[in-house]
Amino acid sequence: MNKPTVFITGATGFLGSHLTCLLLKQGYKVVAMRRNPQSQGLFPSIHQFHQLPAAFQPTWVTGDILDIDDLTENIKNVDVVFHCAAMVSFEKKDKTALMTNNVLGTRNVVNACLMNQIPKIVYSSSVAALGRTPNESMVNENTEWTDSKFNSQYAISKNLAEQEIWRGKEEGLQVTMVNPGIILGFGDGKSGSNQLYHMINKGQPLFPLGSNGFVGVEDVAKLMLYLYENNHWNNRYLCVSENLKYQHLFNQLADAMGKKQPHIALSGIVYYAGIFVCKLLETLRLPSPIPSENIITSSQESHYQTIHSNTLQSFQYTPIRAVNYYALMALGLLNKDAINQNN
Repeated sequence: MNKPTVFITGATGFLGSHLTCLLLKQGYKVVAMRRNPQSQGLFPSIHQFHQLPAAFQPTWVTGDILDIDDLTENIKNVDVVFHCAAMVSFEKKDKTALMTNNVLGTRNVVNACLMNQIPKIVYSSSVAALGRTPNESMVNENTEWTDSKFNSQYAISKNLAEQEIWRGKEEGLQVTMVNPGIILGFGDGKSGSNQLYHMINKGQPLFPLGSNGFVGVEDVAKLMLYLYENNHWNNRYLCVSENLKYQHLFNQLADAMGKKQPHIALSGIVYYAGIFVCKLLETLRLPSPIPSENIITSSQESHYQTIHSNTLQSFQYTPIRAVNYYALMALGLLNKDAINQNN
């Protein structure tokens, strides 16, 4: 029996490349969109990481999710769209770009599917799009969005993008979405959430006091495919392997890389001084060591628990320690002692 044909946005990025490799490995026909016809982004290195045969390749098309004509021309004769393209930034200067890429881009994907009668969309959102309050003990898929100083511009853009997906549902599409926590795993080691690896490897001395949900990138890809193959439509699904303190995660990474554990807590005067300095640099349009929004959001205790435990009872997550071990090993950042301890 022939596998369905899948269209992927963001196929050259972190999640999109892992998802493309998973689908190819499972025998799907994949049409992958890229903006630059001369570059496949992270895909070649992630393809090598998964040790796929050279012949396992998607059909590449060139286009931009911000161009509705590109999308309507390219999203044809496929069975489902996996929408992974998104901008992730916590820089104030990127506010407009976040709204454009994440909201308008998602609107265009939905409209292209409607115009070409593509029946299904699987969307990668974020836990950032879920509601939260400072006193929320546990966030789930039904936690209502609340306007708050703790909502980053990225969070706002992803929440508005979700509304475009739900509009698609109201107009006849079958939709489902995953809301991953902070995604870790093999990438370029320097951008997006992979910046954590880069920071700890450079000897980052600071650690936030908050906590968050974390998940391996391969598990996000697997859950997206799991929901599609098992016909779980018209819901959102939290995708979190573990709720961890940042300090615990940072120490775990430092130990694995043979680096000194971060030892200065972002609290009290250090916390407020950090916010002040970073906001000043942002106002002056000068490079900031870390976006001020990151300092604020990482100080919060965020915990996640899905309401779909029965639906997902057969889905198994990879422990975060294992996710980081294999990512750091592939990046050449794993300390020899850590390798010996895991052999």
